[in-house]
Amino acid sequence: MTTEHIKAEGSEDTSPFGQQKYDDLWGRPGYLVRRLHQIHIGLFAEACDGLDLTAVQYAMLSVLYGGEEFDQLSLSKAVGIDRTSGADVIKRLVRRGLATREPSVADRRARVVCITESGRAFVRQVRPMMEAAQDNFVAPLSPDERDTFMQLLRKLIEANNNASRAPMK
Repeated sequence: MTTEHIKAEGSEDTSPFGQQKYDDLWGRPGYLVRRLHQIHIGLFAEACDGLDLTAVQYAMLSVLYGGEEFDQLSLSKAVGIDRTSGADVIKRLVRRGLATREPSVADRRARVVCITESGRAFVRQVRPMMEAAQDNFVAPLSPDERDTFMQLLRKLIEANNNASRAPMK
């Protein structure tokens, strides 16, 4: 590496560890977000052990629980996943009897997804487990830190939403 590439200590391009900015994995926001996501998925899976349920499946059921009908694409966008992944998740929910998927009356090309009564009961059953996973996830933070963390997460998501492969509505 030439001296042109080495920045003075304390400059914007140097990490607190004296390394070039982003040399260290722990200095990369994207890496930390991915790692944090892995941890969340593990906590959710542990809390919902034996239910054969993913966090994304529960998110879809939670959106449907509000009672509104969604076409497959709108439901996928509401959860922030791409159309193909959304269709796969919906198939699994339908197969389990937690949701229905029928042709739309307004647009025969679209398929409308609704939650079933079994799906509603399942959401109510899983809710305490989901809450426990969320609580465990943020437990190391003080209440003020949790508020700040949530505000910063929302700010980053809103500012970068269009860069996603599956922008949310």
